[in-house]
Amino acid sequence: MKVTCDEEKPRRKGPSNFSLSIGGLIGIAGLLGSGIATYSSVQNDIAALKRGEVYQERTNDRLTAEIKSVRLEQRETMKEFNEKLDRVIEQWPHGRRR
Repeated sequence: MKVTCDEEKPRRKGPSNFSLSIGGLIGIAGLLGSGIATYSSVQNDIAALKRGEVYQERTNDRLTAEIKSVRLEQRETMKEFNEKLDRVIEQWPHGRRR
């Protein structure tokens, strides 16, 4: 069957294969970009959590050292207080009543 100028080819309806492939590529590029952004965001969140964990560990170490120091000071203060109290009791006049 020969097509002459008088006869027209039947036109296909809908988008062409070219427009579908360009649209598909744009969609894939969008998904890829979104995936990369999500991956980057997750990596940043993990890094922030690790920094927070390290900071918390350092803070805990400092607080532990400070608590030990305060307890040592408290023991020393109580020892001094008890010694002074013992001296006061020793110097207190025995058998004296009012």
